[in-house]
Amino acid sequence: MARLLRALGAFCARHSLPVIAVWVLLVVGVGAAIAGLGAQTNNDLSLPGTDSQAAKDLLEERFAPQQNGVNPIVFDVSAGKLSDDGLKQAVNESVQAMRQEPHVHSVTSPLSSAGRSAGLVADDEQTAFAPVLLDIGSGDLTPEIAQRVVDATQPAQDAGVTVEAAGSIGSTLSTDDSETSEVVGIVAAMIILTFVLGSLVAMGLPIITAVVGLGVALSVVGLLGHALAIPSSGPTLATMIGLGVGIDYALFLITRHQDQLREGRSVADSVAEAVATSGSAIVFAGCTVVIALLALGVAGIPLVSTLGLASAIAVVAAVLVAITLLPAFLGLLGHRIGWLSLPAFLRPRREHGTGLWARWSGVVRRHPVVVSVVSLAALAPLIVPVLSLELGQEDVGATSPTTTERRAYDLITDGFGVGYNGPLQIASAFDPVAAPSEEYTKKYDRARSLQQDLEQKQKQLPRQQQQLEARKQQLDAQQSRLESQQAALERQAAQLQREQAELEQQAAALRAQQQRLEGRRARLQAQRSVLQREARELADRIRPLARELARLAVRERVLERRIDRARGRPDRVDRLRERLADVRARQAVVRDRLAPLTARARVLAERARRLAGQAAALARQADALRSRADQLQQQKASLQRQAASLQRDGDRLRQEADQLRRQGDELQQRADDLKAEQQQAEQEKKQAEQLEQQLTDMMTQAGGDERGTDPRVVALQRSLAATSGVIALTPPQINGAGDVVLLSAVPSTSPASDDTADLVGVVRDDVLPATDEGSGVTSHVGGYTASYVDLASLISARLLLVIGTVILLGFLLLMVAFRSLLIPLQAALTNLLSAGAAFGVLTAAFQWGWGISLLGIDTADSSVPIASYVPLMMFAGLFGLSMDYEVFLVSHVQQHHHAGEEARRAVRAALTSSARITTAAALIMASVFASFILNDDPTIKQFGVGLSVAVLLAGMLVVTLAPAVLVLIGEAAWWLPRWLDRLLPHVSIEGETGPPAGAVPPPDRGARSGSGTRRKVGR
Repeated sequence: MARLLRALGAFCARHSLPVIAVWVLLVVGVGAAIAGLGAQTNNDLSLPGTDSQAAKDLLEERFAPQQNGVNPIVFDVSAGKLSDDGLKQAVNESVQAMRQEPHVHSVTSPLSSAGRSAGLVADDEQTAFAPVLLDIGSGDLTPEIAQRVVDATQPAQDAGVTVEAAGSIGSTLSTDDSETSEVVGIVAAMIILTFVLGSLVAMGLPIITAVVGLGVALSVVGLLGHALAIPSSGPTLATMIGLGVGIDYALFLITRHQDQLREGRSVADSVAEAVATSGSAIVFAGCTVVIALLALGVAGIPLVSTLGLASAIAVVAAVLVAITLLPAFLGLLGHRIGWLSLPAFLRPRREHGTGLWARWSGVVRRHPVVVSVVSLAALAPLIVPVLSLELGQEDVGATSPTTTERRAYDLITDGFGVGYNGPLQIASAFDPVAAPSEEYTKKYDRARSLQQDLEQKQKQLPRQQQQLEARKQQLDAQQSRLESQQAALERQAAQLQREQAELEQQAAALRAQQQRLEGRRARLQAQRSVLQREARELADRIRPLARELARLAVRERVLERRIDRARGRPDRVDRLRERLADVRARQAVVRDRLAPLTARARVLAERARRLAGQAAALARQADALRSRADQLQQQKASLQRQAASLQRDGDRLRQEADQLRRQGDELQQRADDLKAEQQQAEQEKKQAEQLEQQLTDMMTQAGGDERGTDPRVVALQRSLAATSGVIALTPPQINGAGDVVLLSAVPSTSPASDDTADLVGVVRDDVLPATDEGSGVTSHVGGYTASYVDLASLISARLLLVIGTVILLGFLLLMVAFRSLLIPLQAALTNLLSAGAAFGVLTAAFQWGWGISLLGIDTADSSVPIASYVPLMMFAGLFGLSMDYEVFLVSHVQQHHHAGEEARRAVRAALTSSARITTAAALIMASVFASFILNDDPTIKQFGVGLSVAVLLAGMLVVTLAPAVLVLIGEAAWWLPRWLDRLLPHVSIEGETGPPAGAVPPPDRGARSGSGTRRKVGR
């Protein structure tokens, strides 16, 4: 192979312009093919052998185009309701316009009776969606077709209704065609290449060749999409890997070419030698990556296989560009490759055995155990999260909120519930075919019989009704006259009653006044009695005091006369005066006692006078009351006479009313007869209405198709509706032959939820088998959500097979390349460690939600499920890519070892010479991968995070753990049993080269240590 590549490199270097022209023609050719045929991608998930695929196949065969799934077009208003006249008309016009678009098979208006019965309108009537069924799959759906469907909703948009698209229409319109991530990755690679290669011209070559190779690869992938179902993420993944390996491969070859030019070789010879040596390593490394990617086919999953194929095409293109177009550019530029070089202090140093990597290789050479332990310790915390890794489903709820599919997802979630974004499709095959139930047929026949009877009665009863109404009008006129007279009498009676009531009120008032007067009279009499008693008691007390006072007055006068007669007798006068003083003192005492009694007597006299006045006033009031009572009695007599007159008039009216009543009874008898007939007709009408409502309910549940009343369909609906986790069930859809029934069950959780995946299992394992058993029904669960659940199950079941296959093929390739058992084993373990650490970072970042916002993901949940195929694709791609670094490191070790250096010294020398380029290549590839984190697709972000971390870790382990292990195992690294050495083909990775500078010639080219055999440098 080395000789063939040397000749190819020499040819390309000498015939630069023709080779470049061939590539230009190739680019133009595939570009023209793409312009004419278009790049085709297909997100239809094909999973042979799964229940979801069985559902899809059943629909495709017997109920097309239901297998394509519905595409909800969401209508939403923030004010008012969609059922308002203006908005309703705009929505209906939009639905009608969508029906006219090409490839639209059917559209159900959410505001129609069918739409409401199917639950297409939210409870608040501000959100609704119209399910659009296309007659083409997502692989044939172009952005132009999808946009025309959305543009047809212009009437609703003009009316102020927000319109968003979900399903494959929304996904097609939400595809990010921008190249922001690619540009960022290329800019980062340009910066690193500038410092590694030392000039802007040299830096440009890897970029140009990688872009050319990527362009050709993407064109081939786009054309291949017409034959294979390549998903929309395939070209993006191919871009990631194609850019990374394309730049890295060019870097390896240009670095070798620059070193050889510095050694004084001619341009043509240097290019030929670089293609023979580094080109051989590039071809081998590319084959390793391609084999790892194509090994995904053993999983038997078309999605995974086509993703691997698309990525492998990008790698093949990168290898072909590296060994043909790049040598042509190198031959054309010659020594001008160093033009526009960096300042001397920025250019990389080329001194052998000096610099950072020389010192580091010495550390690895002296302390391999420490380096190994530290490397493993650094990986341990990164590997821990992988123990909780769970394979999930893709979820639109994690995509960019700027896309129409995400906005539709959020509107449906807010208006209906998150489960409406991923309903389960239950496709059932019926044998015998679905037919109207016996219950429905009996009710339908009974309803028709009642309808005919009612129609006959509706012809007869109106004539009888008219005759009765005419007679009733005559009686009503007579009754109106009597009622008028009776009303007049009632008014007079009411007037008399009012007057009588007034008299009664006046009489009651008089009686109340009389009672009050009687009470006052009784009180006055009681007071008079009290006064009389007090007066008598006071008189009894005053009389003795008055008598005593009179007696004392007489005694006083007697003593005064005696004093006058005894004037000449002083002694007697004194005695008489003493006695007179005593009498007067006694008089004072009696007067003091008599004074209050006298005052009390005057008070009693005044009260007696007032009581007499009050008694006189009461007497006058009593006379007035008697007079008023006489007047009332006279008025009462007058009212009684008037009442008697009214009674006579009333008797006359009653006689006339009796006569009218007899006539009314006759009319009533006739009316009762008619009413009986009408009641019978009404009863029959109610029965007909009940039957009609029952039939309507049955037809609503049956989706408007009487075959949906089949007991097997009803049983299936009831079982699904009763399943925990199912919140709604759409009416059944039945194909023309009646042998396929399609139901949609809405889960209560999001499409990506583990609970939804569990629900799929419950429906498949418990609900459907119990319902279908013995009924001639075979049911399958399909749809978007169920397909990704099956995908996760398939990948989980075949993950170890794929990993084992990839590891085994990589092991065999390295064993053939380096003719060793321990080197492939070391490479496999190193790659497994870096893959495990990358999976751990992926788990922490997305599944645990650490730094979700930093990754540019706006989601209502705290985490994002890891798409089931991401770890599988990552492992295959990572294993192949990281093997590149192992190949370049070990090929350098092999070169030095073949030149005669001792095994451990060969590791040190190889690490010193290759580490700078290896780490630069890892940084470049990691930068390219990391730039795809800017992509809006959360799955591409997962690839970007996982692959960038994995490549960085792989690059780190290639300069730490890998050389440390090679130092530890020493010469045993090159041991291979003789029998196996004879069986394996001989391949030289770096071709035939001379010994590196400073290498010690081998002391003996005959035998090797151990039982292995000595390998020739070239073959």
